[in-house]
Amino acid sequence: MNLSEEIQARLHKINSSVALSYINDGTFPDEYAFYHRLGRSFRTEFAATEHEFSIVLFERTDKLDYENCYARGIFKNIDRLVNVIGLWVGKQQDILELKAKFDELELFTDFDFKNPNQEIDAAWTKVKNMFFNRTWFWEKPEWNSRYILMLNEAKKHNAFKNYFPFTSHYWLRFSIDKDLKETWTLDTFIFPTFYSEETPATLGKFYVSFDDEMSRKYFENLHEALDFYAEKLHETKPIKWSEN
Repeated sequence: MNLSEEIQARLHKINSSVALSYINDGTFPDEYAFYHRLGRSFRTEFAATEHEFSIVLFERTDKLDYENCYARGIFKNIDRLVNVIGLWVGKQQDILELKAKFDELELFTDFDFKNPNQEIDAAWTKVKNMFFNRTWFWEKPEWNSRYILMLNEAKKHNAFKNYFPFTSHYWLRFSIDKDLKETWTLDTFIFPTFYSEETPATLGKFYVSFDDEMSRKYFENLHEALDFYAEKLHETKPIKWSEN
């Protein structure tokens, strides 16, 4: 089935005013559906099967440079999925009320540990929220757990307490300033290992990338990996990037 067309038809049946977004050619995408406007939005797609649907509920504002994700979930009943969309986007229902009605939803939760610098703390929240805001979150649960563990321990690590975290491709990097105008080279980061035929599990659970040649050192122990990463940041000076 065309997922967007099916969801839109069912939204009409429940008298919802939500009008799904189109792709660039003016048609509905068939394997996913989305709502792309400021304010309450969502993305949904097929999950492990064509009878399971992954969804993220988020908000887009002019004040944030990312989507603030509130919840996500896997639904096995498309009518319940459609009701969530109608209530979140159309009725603007509070996320806690939605969670009470739909146990399929998982709420975003911030770190337990706070950085005393509010701007740095907000940067950590952004990093965790951007990782949470993925419709494929159900894949690789063990790797996902290692990623969250890495974020938690990195935020607590004394060596990084005055740095602003940021990511690209989910690689964890640091900046001296909140606008990312002074950072270490972009090939300097820490990341949980993706295992494959080329990267066996014997290499370790985490690795640190460093030097221009993308040198890597693998670690079984996260704290050792973070200590090594801290040493590499201490050994090299960050770069002040030109705005031109």
